[in-house]
Amino acid sequence: YELEEIIGMGGMSMVYRAWDLKYDREVAVKVLRPEYVTDEDFIRRFNYEAQAASKMSHPNIVDMYDVGQDGDTRYIVMEFIRGITLKDLIRQQGSIKPQRAVQIALRILAAIDHAHKNHIVHRDIKPQKILMDREVNVKVADFGIARVVNSSSGTLAGGGNIMGSVHYFSPEQANGLPADEKSDLYSVGVVLYEMVTGKVPFDGEAGVAVALKHINEIPADPSEVNSEVSRGLSEVILKALEKDAALRYQNAAEFATDLKRAMKMPSGGFIRKYDNHEELVRRGGMKTFLKVMLVLAVTVVLAAGAVSGWKLYERLHTRVRIPNVLLAVSEDAVAQLEALGLHCIVEEEYHDEIIAGIVFRQSVQEGLFAYPGDEVYLTVSKGREFVEVPAVAGLGLVRSEAAPILEEAGLMAGEVILEISDEKAGVVIRQEPAAGELAPPFTEVTLYVSGECASVPDLSGLTVELARSTLAASGFLLSDEVQEKLDEAEQGTVIAQTIQPGETALLGEKIGIVISQVIPETYYAQTTVTVTVPDADDEVLCILIGSDGEPREVYRNKSEAGNQTITLNLDSYEEGEQVLSVYVDEELAVEKTVLFEKKQDE
Repeated sequence: YELEEIIGMGGMSMVYRAWDLKYDREVAVKVLRPEYVTDEDFIRRFNYEAQAASKMSHPNIVDMYDVGQDGDTRYIVMEFIRGITLKDLIRQQGSIKPQRAVQIALRILAAIDHAHKNHIVHRDIKPQKILMDREVNVKVADFGIARVVNSSSGTLAGGGNIMGSVHYFSPEQANGLPADEKSDLYSVGVVLYEMVTGKVPFDGEAGVAVALKHINEIPADPSEVNSEVSRGLSEVILKALEKDAALRYQNAAEFATDLKRAMKMPSGGFIRKYDNHEELVRRGGMKTFLKVMLVLAVTVVLAAGAVSGWKLYERLHTRVRIPNVLLAVSEDAVAQLEALGLHCIVEEEYHDEIIAGIVFRQSVQEGLFAYPGDEVYLTVSKGREFVEVPAVAGLGLVRSEAAPILEEAGLMAGEVILEISDEKAGVVIRQEPAAGELAPPFTEVTLYVSGECASVPDLSGLTVELARSTLAASGFLLSDEVQEKLDEAEQGTVIAQTIQPGETALLGEKIGIVISQVIPETYYAQTTVTVTVPDADDEVLCILIGSDGEPREVYRNKSEAGNQTITLNLDSYEEGEQVLSVYVDEELAVEKTVLFEKKQDE
């Protein structure tokens, strides 16, 4: 792998845009920082990230291609995504249209669901780690603080004490408790809230203040922040942001099901609110319940005497323990609960994974107590919900005309594939699934569009502008992204193209090129700083600022208390002086000038 330029820096590693010499492709290479190559804790974290990534392969997760060690240098090779982060998109647009936000959230949930099924908890879901390429494909990245859950014991391994990002982590993470799958779903809820409103649900000047809000405060209703957000979607988001993990969505599939329902039922009302008794049992358990009953008993005795007290005593001895009826046949579950004297209320919902007639949700958890006559809600699967695919092919429609027809039917226009046809260029000539077939909601319909062909010209040795004009003369376009590769050819000339000369391609197709690039000059500096750390586990952060004024993080670590000396080996493409600022527990402790120059042996 040829490392070409740094595209990201973190406390543990650096990420390079690189060229895979074996497969002739662009990749991203994450390299453990040199100062940590002998640090067992950082090596263990780095290995856990590789372990987590190796367990997953999903179209909405950044692919891992390779992991290895070159001397003391440990590295992970990943798919290179050209595009922007979801955070960048939110900043550009202010907020995202609710329907588009739901589509993005569904893809994030698909990735999270895949990770959870492989016993991986991400623990740091946020828009900065959601990548979107030029085709607006959604990719979840960076499992750097993920934890691998042991499938047999349910225990967590790896990841150290890192908790995640304060604006996006869950109340249990804010309380210093372990994160689980429901913590990831809370973070997805925060991301969805930010997409549709343009702001996070909780903010503040200090991280501690934000964490306390996660624990204690109720977020503003998204539909009140943005009137375009429907009541139904707002209810789904607020359920995802429940403080009590037991009241949140229990898995990504449940969350996705309600998001799809919110698009069809914008007025909401499909998320049941529990009554006070059930809420008391859920949140406080029997300890809280018995306290309430004790107060009630005293009140009754004082007001009505021994007779009422006896009735209360009798009621306590008639309570029953709720059994687990999840995944039972509906009729069997009802019979089992009614045999205990409980009143069952059965509701039906579509479910993408559970067959019709099977219970997949019960309102009172297994093991809790209830009393004869109490109501227990059972949610039974209606199976997968399907919609009929409308006809958009063979009608002379172009993609922009076909897309609204599909969206009105509850589907989405998917990939566009050009084919040779006698039809006018741009017309939809075929579709998959075909018209009349049944498909789940939000299915992407592939559109095959008419196009024309020609022979691709040879661009070798041309400059970018000459390549662009040569392609235009033949009926093609130059790709928006021009790749660069270190090469001995003349600077800025074409050394490779994505479609070889003489091959046939559709007119209007974008042809990618690779141009030669000279090896950039790298400058180096070594410096040592000594800081006083007041308390154990205080974080030490080093920031470097060059002539462009942009801050660059070069060191982050938690330290022991006392005087600590840190040696930094730095590199930069900029020669001369840069300012190094050292912070201890977010307070500026040291500021000094660092000189970058060529290595002495050069």
